[in-house]
Amino acid sequence: MGKVLLVNMPFADIRFPSLSLSLLKSILSEVGIVCDVIYLNVAFQSHIKQLDIYCYAARQTLLGDWLFSGELFGNNNADFNDKLLDDTEGVYRPLFQHNLKSAFVKDELLSLRSEANLFIEECLHNVKWNNYSIIGFTSQFAQQAASLAMAKRVKEHWPDKIIAFGGSNCDDIMGDALLRLFSFVDWVFNGQADVSFPRAIIQWFMGKLPEGVPGVAYRKHNRIVTQGCGPSIDLNKLPYPDFDDYFIALNKCDPRILSYSTILLEFSRGCWWGKKHHCAFCGLNREIRSFRSKNPKRAEKEVRTITNRYGIYKVYITDSVIDNVYFKTLLPNITKSGNIENLFLECKSSLTREQVHILRRAGVRKLQAGIESLDTEILSRMRKGTTLLQNIQFLKWAREYGIFVGWHILYGLPGENKESYRRMTAVIPLIVHLTPPLDMIPVRLQRFSPLFMSAKEWGLRDIKACAEYRLIYPFEQKDLNDFAFYFDFDFVGKANRVEYTQLVMKELQPWWECWNKCEPPLLAFELQDRKIVIYDTRPCRVGAIVELKEEEAIAYRACDTSQLFDCLANKVRKRQKQRYCGDASLRNKLDELVERCLMLREGDWYLSLANDLEILNEHDRTALTYLMSPSS
Repeated sequence: MGKVLLVNMPFADIRFPSLSLSLLKSILSEVGIVCDVIYLNVAFQSHIKQLDIYCYAARQTLLGDWLFSGELFGNNNADFNDKLLDDTEGVYRPLFQHNLKSAFVKDELLSLRSEANLFIEECLHNVKWNNYSIIGFTSQFAQQAASLAMAKRVKEHWPDKIIAFGGSNCDDIMGDALLRLFSFVDWVFNGQADVSFPRAIIQWFMGKLPEGVPGVAYRKHNRIVTQGCGPSIDLNKLPYPDFDDYFIALNKCDPRILSYSTILLEFSRGCWWGKKHHCAFCGLNREIRSFRSKNPKRAEKEVRTITNRYGIYKVYITDSVIDNVYFKTLLPNITKSGNIENLFLECKSSLTREQVHILRRAGVRKLQAGIESLDTEILSRMRKGTTLLQNIQFLKWAREYGIFVGWHILYGLPGENKESYRRMTAVIPLIVHLTPPLDMIPVRLQRFSPLFMSAKEWGLRDIKACAEYRLIYPFEQKDLNDFAFYFDFDFVGKANRVEYTQLVMKELQPWWECWNKCEPPLLAFELQDRKIVIYDTRPCRVGAIVELKEEEAIAYRACDTSQLFDCLANKVRKRQKQRYCGDASLRNKLDELVERCLMLREGDWYLSLANDLEILNEHDRTALTYLMSPSS
């Protein structure tokens, strides 16, 4: 029986092994098929010896594809490159998210493009391709052109090899287009390949085409045969991923990466929130309705086994959103084991305080949260299922427990209300003591998103593959539209969004500046006898120190979680009994705290903005909190 080689090309992140390829290797091993995984992304970074430039290119949409397109299509002429890089204000600008003249100059990028060509040639001669019968490439995000360029050269030299592609760039019609446009590709796997990949290989080694294997598109008698999407599998029946090849590659090419390499683990597929309400802009979970997760005990055992095997105790959970079941099972058990140094995951911003605390105890120091906006009306239109106050209370608790939150503000959703952005400008100065967004970016039209699938209902028009694709792939527009994941589009009012979003950008600048200092602003309270003392260093502060007593203090603490006024009044009434001054008086006091920028009100809901100084000091000891601590 022949051998299989799985290839991870640039610009996959070098900090992580490929979870999909490592899992396929284990699956093939179970059925007796020898498989190796080669990390040419690690080798390329070592080849160019510029880690910062590699990481920059990996983060930019389709820039990695452009860097390898010269090798793939032969369009490496000087005129093409000069036009591309000089026209930073025209149609070529989308490839670059920063000013080329100040950050990554033209010469550096052109040099990297030349190195890409040399690297493909080097790999062609240094990798023992002839030892393998089937060569599979994973293609996700910015890997497409690099994978195609390498596959093309391998097929030219060894035409008898089966070239297979899989990954998110191959889903649905995109995979069909890839097979149609690139004749050197033999098989394309649509969707999950846990079942279809080993079945196709076994049939091939038995002398048969992958006919009858769901999810595999292939050629037969010069025509393309498609067979739908790969079947789902019970995640509990999957073997553990085999990351051996990744760590071998790091030790060989660049051992310094070992110090910050991280284990990738997967505990669910799909999105449990998307199964209920698919976020309008998200196209990352095509099989959104088939959410399923691993048994907590199986997940816990996998964490323990894999981390101990490789001696790496930094773990990145790849799930789109952490399953809520794990807050009562997996995460507390990880805490008990005590061996996870750092845990990264993605979550919704509707978590409770206790759930955020559970994350901290389990080792989470950074996470990605689907905040997306600071306006309830926009969040509703996005189908996020959250509110402004929920987002802010989540950021507040994350700051207290020393968890950095990665999030963005999205804008430009069709039909959004420009008044939403005016409201945001009023909120932002109040919350500069909380983690700011990484950026404010326009909504991108992604294939499989509700925006794309129901484009007419959203009022979208002139939909076509993004300009970036036209700069890289020399195909007709119809083919590009089939091949692309990102799309340009228009709608009534799109041109006006710059006007009203600039107001928010103006408020974001000082927020970022505050957090670029060694000490971010502080808004925190501590208990002193029967009163609350609030310390405030925000630029918008009304007073540096504020004292709250009796009803104000009780209400303020109760509004740590956003409270509906009637419920809040009942709580205060029960605490104060005969001393309660009445609903009208309480309402006036709360609204006064809103005026003093210490609380937020939305409709009949109230939220306190100050952090608990005692908790903050325990988990996020900064200079100011230390000086204010009673124990200092």
